[in-house]
Amino acid sequence: MAISPQSIRKGTIILFDGKIMEKSEVLEASKEWTPQHEIMFKKLLKQGGTFNIKGVAIKVIPPDQILTSRGERDGGIQQTDPLARF
Repeated sequence: MAISPQSIRKGTIILFDGKIMEKSEVLEASKEWTPQHEIMFKKLLKQGGTFNIKGVAIKVIPPDQILTSRGERDGGIQQTDPLARF
């Protein structure tokens, strides 16, 4: 089982061992992946990140950043001083 061409969106950058791969090359490589690898790759297509499949370091850079419901860039977890009193 392989990844469908619709899974890889326009503007997504995929690197195999630091080398930019074309959509067709990624689809060919995905034919040898296990179902767990396919699920992980599809998740990373949406959120970005790095992982290894069969000794190949794969890095996925999504086309846009995650936005809040207000349309602003998500700031992540807010850090507070643990010793501060409320």
